[in-house]
Amino acid sequence: AWSNDAYKSVEHRVMTNRKVERFSVAFFLCPSYDTIIETCRRPAIYRKFTFEEFRQQVQEDVRSMGHKIGLPRFL
Repeated sequence: AWSNDAYKSVEHRVMTNRKVERFSVAFFLCPSYDTIIETCRRPAIYRKFTFEEFRQQVQEDVRSMGHKIGLPRFL
């Protein structure tokens, strides 16, 4: 949403290898819940929303559908 779709998220897929040890590093960006998420590019693809709205929508989607929908909810 910040990049107005200039940068796309990729599906997380891990291929395991039983012969070689694998190391993972987690990186998360969790702003405060009142952070407003919007792009500076115009026209904006997504409406502006708070991080709290995003988190609540993701949790509701997982509860009701079993998976998250994500940004398309904010078009």
